[in-house]
Amino acid sequence: MNEGDLAALLRQHASRHSVPGAAIGVLREGAATTAFYGVADVRTGEPVTAETRFSTGSLTKSMVATVIARLAQAGRLSLDAPVAEHVPELRRSGWAERATLRDLLANRSGLPLSAGLEFGFASRTDGDNGALSRLTAEAAGSQPVANFWSYTNVGWCVLGRAIETATDTAWEHVMRAQLFEAAGMRETTFATDPVPERRASGHRVTADGPVPVEPLVTRAYGPAGTGMFSTVTDLLRFAALHLEDPSLASLRAVHAEISIAGWLDSWCLGWAWFNWEGGPVWGWDGLINGERSVLRIVPQHQAAVLLMTNSSSGRAMYRSLFSDLMESLFGIKVPLRLDASAGAAGDLSRFAGVYAWPDRRADVTAAGTRLLIKREDDETEALPIDERTFLVDPVDPDNPTVTFGAFDALGRPQVLYLMLWGLPRLDA
Repeated sequence: MNEGDLAALLRQHASRHSVPGAAIGVLREGAATTAFYGVADVRTGEPVTAETRFSTGSLTKSMVATVIARLAQAGRLSLDAPVAEHVPELRRSGWAERATLRDLLANRSGLPLSAGLEFGFASRTDGDNGALSRLTAEAAGSQPVANFWSYTNVGWCVLGRAIETATDTAWEHVMRAQLFEAAGMRETTFATDPVPERRASGHRVTADGPVPVEPLVTRAYGPAGTGMFSTVTDLLRFAALHLEDPSLASLRAVHAEISIAGWLDSWCLGWAWFNWEGGPVWGWDGLINGERSVLRIVPQHQAAVLLMTNSSSGRAMYRSLFSDLMESLFGIKVPLRLDASAGAAGDLSRFAGVYAWPDRRADVTAAGTRLLIKREDDETEALPIDERTFLVDPVDPDNPTVTFGAFDALGRPQVLYLMLWGLPRLDA
């Protein structure tokens, strides 16, 4: 596929999903093809170009995992050492004495989960070098959860803190030395750097068109994805590093067989695994205020595909665009449809119960052929897709389903996944 064809495909799908601006890159056997569309900010009309930096969001986590692996190879830390051994703020914390750095990379550490810790961005705006240490310390005294798989922002912040203690250097500096310089990622920056030119603004799609939103920037959550900005070319260089360096292949080994519709089929160490027809494929996504990014790596073709957008509808665009692109380039079919099927989950009464963190709760009740899920601010209907997945909103680009997991001997789930975060069942 040449640059003109790629640009036409990008324009078609961006227009379909009301995305103001986007960049796409395809890497095949060392050769990169890129294309750009639209504007970086609807207020200024500045065009998206090769120099436009987008927020990487949670793609930062994949980069943190890469640096952790490199430090382990250099003997600076051990993936199988207890978290508390590498993070002084967590010494004498029970979960951190049991869990390892590998467990954190695998999102199975059992660290305390709460909305206040996971999403407390507004209350942690300090930008000094101690921001990460203070956030990590807050996870020391909280109540740990059962040891089930759950995505977590704080876990990746703890990994960032482990990078700091292993090197006695701010984690951002280590990322530059261990990754950016090695991969040639010269345009990747942090929120702590002087604001660069050509930074995209996030947009929320509304009935009246795209509306700019405030950027989410907080140093305390930096390793989870709130403070890194990059270009499509730099992230293709990051993908190339993983395709070319055999020592990083271990990060693609499956560590948790957790399937969440629209997001992943299993989780590795900083990467998700996708069991797509014609695959397999690895990658991860960035989701942050008004911006969405998607990176997919296809080692069997020595290839990668990257999409960066400045729109809340970016993942809807990804699904339609990648469905065309992955099949035409590699013969890989991206699943698209999420169809409800009455009776697919069997007896719905087994799902009923209370699922909660200390400050987040979901009450699930069975109502005929559907579930009712009541939270603090809404109540939704959920229709079964299969024995563990329920359709909530098919047009939501980020969170169309809820998923249940950790089934006991009686077939009752012990975890409810809202997007990727697991809420344990309280009435087991």
